[in-house]
Amino acid sequence: MIDIHSHILPELDDGSRSLAESLEMARIAAEDGITHMVATPHMFNGLSHNPEPAEIIERVEALQDAIGDALKLLPGNEVHIAHDLVEKVRDDEVTRINRKNYMLIEFPSMSVPVGADELFYRLQMAGTTPILVHPERNSEIQRQPAVVAGFIDRGTRVQVTAMSLTGDFGARARLCVERLLRHNCVHVVATDTHRAGRRPPVLSAGRDAAAAIVGEDAARKLVEENPRAIVEGEPLQVSAPIEFNVPPASLLSRFFPSRH
Repeated sequence: MIDIHSHILPELDDGSRSLAESLEMARIAAEDGITHMVATPHMFNGLSHNPEPAEIIERVEALQDAIGDALKLLPGNEVHIAHDLVEKVRDDEVTRINRKNYMLIEFPSMSVPVGADELFYRLQMAGTTPILVHPERNSEIQRQPAVVAGFIDRGTRVQVTAMSLTGDFGARARLCVERLLRHNCVHVVATDTHRAGRRPPVLSAGRDAAAAIVGEDAARKLVEENPRAIVEGEPLQVSAPIEFNVPPASLLSRFFPSRH
């Protein structure tokens, strides 16, 4: 399995607090069957240091040396959505996954920012495919998951959290992620691990929970084939979203204004 979302780099954000904890996280991940892990420290969330790509690569290499061959680390970022994000990407201030063409983007926990669709479109025009992370934990998307289908129709890809599938983020997140899965609105399951204990790098439990909903072959694709394509910078082969109950036009127009 390949984990494209983790906070395993020590003493950089709200993830691992020490080298020892990072090594323990790597051990847990390897024992769970994870072979590759993308280190994705927070960027532009107002709470963490914003490491430049060169620093992330240096930290990944240092941690890789300490881990050895048990787990392969790759560089990346979890980027908080910002109005000037396209410019930051063009100026090479952001680390895309494995320095290829995919990038993790997070929303505020309570809302879907107005203009997100236009920003995603501009990123794609600049050669970067946005991956919306853990939408099932967003309060507004929990109320209206059809919004995610609109993003997917326009080229954005979606990653959900393994612990949401197992119920560890609560009933609302679990219900939302199950609805997204049933409507072809999930492309990757990742750990979003932060700690060895409270939020460990365990992907197999999420894969198994997804398999109970969409079948073993589809669940395996979410933790093997799709993340492998992402780290290699290859296009994903995805199915179109299955239509949700259509919300009022006024709500849809807020998120997806016409470009004509």
